[in-house]
Amino acid sequence: MTTTTGDIRATPNAFNRKAASPETLAQALGPLQTLVIGNQWVGDTGFNLMVVPNPMSQFIVMVSPIFETHIFEEVPAPVPNRTMSNGTEKIGAVKYSQIVAEGVTKNILHEETGMWLNQTLGSGANDPDFGLGMVNGNLPSGASATDLVTNNPIVRSGTIPHGNTIQATGVWTDSGTVAPFSGSIESFLSIANFQNDGMGNLKFLPYFTDNSDPTELQADYMTQLEASLKRLNNPALTAQQFIDPIGFLSSQANGLIEVVSMAVTTETSKGAVLNIPFETAVVAPQNFICTFLIETVLNPSADPTIGSSQDENPNFFQLQYLQSIPLLFPMGYKTSAGAVKDVIFPHYNLNTLIAI
Repeated sequence: MTTTTGDIRATPNAFNRKAASPETLAQALGPLQTLVIGNQWVGDTGFNLMVVPNPMSQFIVMVSPIFETHIFEEVPAPVPNRTMSNGTEKIGAVKYSQIVAEGVTKNILHEETGMWLNQTLGSGANDPDFGLGMVNGNLPSGASATDLVTNNPIVRSGTIPHGNTIQATGVWTDSGTVAPFSGSIESFLSIANFQNDGMGNLKFLPYFTDNSDPTELQADYMTQLEASLKRLNNPALTAQQFIDPIGFLSSQANGLIEVVSMAVTTETSKGAVLNIPFETAVVAPQNFICTFLIETVLNPSADPTIGSSQDENPNFFQLQYLQSIPLLFPMGYKTSAGAVKDVIFPHYNLNTLIAI
């Protein structure tokens, strides 16, 4: 009896670990490779800020110190996206699991699973230098410039159990090796992606969707924010620090010798947030904006005079991020004049983590 197995080309071995050499996989992962080298990252110097509805006071601002674990695992081979005439895009992918817990009780505040995608690896006649033309900014012959063309594209694709799915796109940049420095990370954070004052400063405050005067709303917000901070029993914390929280990250940015920034957002036509009906009707996440900073840090205990015989590594990896998910409260605020308005409240978390 003869058995026909079919054409072996119909079952490509795309995801077998042997399908990609370590060199090819590293090239496909690009900036994501450091995440999987670290594999598991932990941090406990960050904060989560969120707003929830409250019948007694219209809303409550909740600020929580956080303890966070982030785990990364590579997809073992580049993932092909084929085209008729523009070659094959090959995506390097890293799976992630993010668990954010309240710092004292360790109750989970946020859990998310998904993937980071690096799109730059490609092959084919119109894809020179391992970059697909419509991805790396080099237009194929006869193509017109579109908003699909960008350099070093990166994607964060995730799912959150409140009932939200995100597809955030952006770019990655590498500072290259620099002299060790400490202080502000403002130049790496892509502040323009986040709510800001137009002068390069973060400004996380609520506002009305009709763009009417938010003075009363913001005064109530500040009162609630200050009350929340008082419950933390840390007099060093001020409300202004949580309106422009970049200082929390900068205070942990010491001895940086290289910074890879991955800035993504859903606020363009290339990304989106999808919510379940309940979320859309009650408290709807509007966008997802995130910058990950993968940092190489000089080990402060390393002695450069000892050289390669030293037991300690001369540097280590650090991960810093700011992640914003502004929330729409439909008919969420009643002014003193009796007007009921839709409000967008800030909601974000940030942290500094190290690989363990």
